[in-house]
Amino acid sequence: MLLKNEVALVTGSTNNIGLGIARAFAREGAKVIIHSRHEEDTKRIASELNGDYFAADVSRPEQIQALFNHIRAKHGRLDILVNSLAQHSRDGVLEMTLEEWSQVLAVNLTGYFLCIQHAARIMKEHAGGAIINISAASGERGSPGRAAYSVSKGGIFALTKQAAVDLAPYKIRVNCIVSGIVGTPIGSKDMGNRKLEYDSIPLRRIGQPEDVAEAAVFLASEKASYITNAILAVDGGRMNSMTSASGGG
Repeated sequence: MLLKNEVALVTGSTNNIGLGIARAFAREGAKVIIHSRHEEDTKRIASELNGDYFAADVSRPEQIQALFNHIRAKHGRLDILVNSLAQHSRDGVLEMTLEEWSQVLAVNLTGYFLCIQHAARIMKEHAGGAIINISAASGERGSPGRAAYSVSKGGIFALTKQAAVDLAPYKIRVNCIVSGIVGTPIGSKDMGNRKLEYDSIPLRRIGQPEDVAEAAVFLASEKASYITNAILAVDGGRMNSMTSASGGG
């Protein structure tokens, strides 16, 4: 059990990648704090995993503060933070409103920053910890019609690198996982016209939440004790084989 007795917060942990990571952490012995904006969902997953839960909107700083106050009061420590919550955008630069831009960055970038800051303040009081940010390839190459989302994902790369440098003296490791197309079976309605994206995956399969979760377990564990400031692509080889910005992910 690689994470036995570790206290772990996984934001956005009631579906897809976040849920996969929460389940993997629980399997490896961690005490997982389930998070989303919706209390009923967090309670349901926490019950499944015998974990803790807290509902909060990470676009609101006061709710993030309440989340970490809860962690400090109930657990007294935090060993692992996974920032996996993401809000999508569907407009390009010309069409995007300031309201949509601000909301997406508030969740995907400012929310990540504040969670890192609060988590690090708890971690540095103990023996350090591990922070994992979930990003996407569109943060490196852009993606048609997803301006705010792509910018926020690019910002996560830079935030990871800066936090890794600033927090290293406190034995807090900060890494980033770049997820590919995850959780959408080929041939389903969601894939629609995305055959080009599927064909761009060298391993020729859609990723599953478990693929990302296993990488997160490794990065959170002592097996990765000398790894920080790393960007790990878990995408079937897609990001490094792309020759053009062909879509989402």
